[in-house]
Amino acid sequence: MQSFVENEVRMNKSEIDELAEKVGGRYRFTVLLQKRVKELTRGAVRLIESDAKNLIHVAMEEIKQGKVGIENGPEMVTKKKPKKKKS
Repeated sequence: MQSFVENEVRMNKSEIDELAEKVGGRYRFTVLLQKRVKELTRGAVRLIESDAKNLIHVAMEEIKQGKVGIENGPEMVTKKKPKKKKS
């Protein structure tokens, strides 16, 4: 399966269905995607390395890679990049 951000690839229905199943259904996927795109629009740091301009593709790739998810209710969980320890 191709990355969503590589060449701004269009998603097919089966790929979207796979992501929806990963987060617990289409409704939860839609809510998660909307919330993450809203965060990115407001300047949140991307959790993946990408030059993509389409924030929907960025958010979908973050979901695919398990960087964001929903746990027990409508609250979104963002798995932040680990900070490097100072020596």
